[in-house]
Amino acid sequence: MLDSIQAPPKYIPKSERSKNKKKWIVLFLILIILALPAFYVLKTGIAFSKIITIKNIAWEKIFGSKFPSSEYTPEKDPDRINALILGIRGEGDPNGGLLTDGIMMASYKKSTGQIVLFSIPRDLYLQMPGEAKYEKVNAAYALGLEKYNNGLDYAKKTVAYITGQYLEYALVVNFEAFKDLIDLTGGVKIHLDQRFVEDKQWWCDKSGENCRPFVVEAGDQILDGETALYYVRSRFSTNDFDRARRQQQVLLSLKDKLISLGVLVDPLKISGILDVISKNIKTDVTPWEIPQLIEIAKNAKTDKIITKVFENSPEGLLYQTQISGIYVLLPTEGNFSKIRETCKNIFSI
Repeated sequence: MLDSIQAPPKYIPKSERSKNKKKWIVLFLILIILALPAFYVLKTGIAFSKIITIKNIAWEKIFGSKFPSSEYTPEKDPDRINALILGIRGEGDPNGGLLTDGIMMASYKKSTGQIVLFSIPRDLYLQMPGEAKYEKVNAAYALGLEKYNNGLDYAKKTVAYITGQYLEYALVVNFEAFKDLIDLTGGVKIHLDQRFVEDKQWWCDKSGENCRPFVVEAGDQILDGETALYYVRSRFSTNDFDRARRQQQVLLSLKDKLISLGVLVDPLKISGILDVISKNIKTDVTPWEIPQLIEIAKNAKTDKIITKVFENSPEGLLYQTQISGIYVLLPTEGNFSKIRETCKNIFSI
């Protein structure tokens, strides 16, 4: 009977209890720290399972022996990584939702950390790879999806033919992703030397004549997602080349905002971004390639990004004309040799 009686609890000094409490808190924090990466690996895996598409399909596998206009495969530069960025309205949009109105190639030089953004106008006209017909370059993604079930890879190979650059990665972003990413960061800051007015494109009546102007005032401005989208889509009062510059301006501002906010150490922002990515972005970047890209991001000189817009001027290497009544852009040399040369030597200019 006496053996079954429990001894009174051992007295633990207050200082010792405090130490034990701290140990439990530390252990709890360690568990949270260990759990967070697992959560984001899981979340990232789910996101990537929704957005990843096949990449680097061999030309022969897609086209067989037919490759009439561009029997040309650029060599991979070991000191360079190139990625294609495409902007579309969205798959459900009946008004050319899969046409890529925004086409950029981002190029990174490993040895120096330099980055350049090339903008390729959507009206650039060429013979599509593996096809007898000619199309504007903005149709490449849609054509690849329709005929070869791989829009990203087809668009990559089309742009590789134009630029002479091997493209490792590609992603396509719709309007919703663009708006949501900007809103998640609290808006992007831009500076305008003069007032921007688009009075021919937005909020028009059925006659198309009475339009309410879209305006961004001069000076420093913070644009939310919707305003930024109108800003980078406006082109009637200016042209596609100015629009490409505005796209670059907003993209670089978004980059600065993401860095300044320390998004990589903010779990809530990471979670929100992954949600946006999973719903509105397609890419051929695989999860096991992410660590390499993170290392690249650490070494990249993001404060001095070079920009280049190919346009209808001698320096822009394109000229405008009409073919069957359709406005198109063609290379000034009759081929893409000068554009390829510019893309190759851009870091030494």
